[in-house]
Amino acid sequence: MSLNCPRCGTTLSTFALGGATAVACDDCGYAGVEADHSGEPRLVESWEDAFARFQEERD
Repeated sequence: MSLNCPRCGTTLSTFALGGATAVACDDCGYAGVEADHSGEPRLVESWEDAFARFQEERD
């Protein structure tokens, strides 16, 4: 059975390992992997804050 890429329509390559199967398109880079992007954005610590936290932990 041949699967076609939902993005560009070419034939997808199928990869299997340990009972898991994944598909990918060699032409456009599509990968049939589900991803959840609904999480809360992570707060990024500035270098200044990181150094201050480090110093507080050492005092």
